[in-house]
Amino acid sequence: MDNVLNNDFINNWLTLTHIQMNVANELEANLQEKYQLSLKEFYLLLFLSEAPEKKLKLQQLESMVGLSQSAVSRLVSRFEARGCGALKRHVCGDDRRSIYTSLTPIGQDKLDRAQVTFEEVLLAAFPEQKVKQLLQQMLRLKQNESQ
Repeated sequence: MDNVLNNDFINNWLTLTHIQMNVANELEANLQEKYQLSLKEFYLLLFLSEAPEKKLKLQQLESMVGLSQSAVSRLVSRFEARGCGALKRHVCGDDRRSIYTSLTPIGQDKLDRAQVTFEEVLLAAFPEQKVKQLLQQMLRLKQNESQ
């Protein structure tokens, strides 16, 4: 790829990354203000709500939430320390070394309320047209490179 195309590709990527960071910061601020949830905590609740039986092993949550095993463990511990009853830990019956974290009805309610705000912020903050243009430009650059 020549330098001009490469620079355009990199600049588009950086712009897209900047948009994502701004939207993530807006989501974080709203979730903190209204529900005392970080964005990672919201994701944790969301992934648990979508899992069979609303439970997952900590190892499964690592890749989903994008944190190390110890960071996921701390995240779950912080929920428990608050005493809000959103999550519950269980030792795995098959493998005593594994720990499941499950979403409680209280956690589901908290997620349901936070999800409304999450969607509102996304709809208001996400510059759809700009992202669409950036992605189309990046695809064109990619297609030009492969020809």
